[in-house]
Amino acid sequence: MKNLLTLNHDGRLALRSGGVETVLESCRTRNVLLLVDTSGSMSGDKIEQAKRGAAGFALSAQEKGYATGLAVFADRAAMITDPTDAASLIRNIHGLRTGFVGGSTYLANGLVLANKFPDLSAVVIITDGAANDPRQALAAVQPLKARGIEILCIGTDDADQDFLAQLATRSDLAQHVTQDQMASAIADVSRLLEA
Repeated sequence: MKNLLTLNHDGRLALRSGGVETVLESCRTRNVLLLVDTSGSMSGDKIEQAKRGAAGFALSAQEKGYATGLAVFADRAAMITDPTDAASLIRNIHGLRTGFVGGSTYLANGLVLANKFPDLSAVVIITDGAANDPRQALAAVQPLKARGIEILCIGTDDADQDFLAQLATRSDLAQHVTQDQMASAIADVSRLLEA
């Protein structure tokens, strides 16, 4: 008796053997993007906290079936790594530094970059300051929200809690933490990702 791999009447992959059909479940990886502020004010312990938190986030997100990408923003935005497994992301985190794409906090540039990803489930914004472009950032986040992408925000120091709440998909997805809590807050936010 032969096994036949087919698409069933619902368009799902199925294995047919002896008149019995077994639907095969695909294990689709979802993508999340960490969008990290690397402006001048993030230097020192804050960027180190962000790196540790990003590594922890990637590990716990991977357990939930997510691949994690990393992008940075300041005057401009740049991709550090496309969504990948936690080990690859952690290797790329070590070179993360402030000033790489400028010294100011232009969040809209990072959000425009995030919107270029065709298959994205969530964006996690990490910042320590007030955006230089709040209106543009709020406009740039709208296309992401319209696509059903969850926006989560973690801010410290001068980051404006009300602004973060407006950026996030829901106000409970925006947190303001002390600088020494940043790494644990970033790592822990993965619990809010859809399982």
